Amino acid sequence: MQTAAQLSGMKHSLHNDITTSPAWQGEHIDRLLGFEILSRSLRAQYEPLDPARLADKVGLDKGSAFRIVQQIQRSQLKPS
Repeated sequence: MQTAAQLSGMKHSLHNDITTSPAWQGEHIDRLLGFEILSRSLRAQYEPLDPARLADKVGLDKGSAFRIVQQIQRSQLKPS
């Protein structure tokens, strides 16, 4: 069991974690998604990845995968 001091230290370290910053996530999401695609391709893991698990791997909320797909669909349906 963790002491109150240890839990307090964890909260402090999470507060200072740059990867939880929306600005950092916005700058690095393409790289994180690309890495996930590359690593799955190199391991020949072609089965679908659950959206919640993908969001967890790249540091986004669970609904982000759905929004990304919607944006792609809208961009493909726009007349050229």
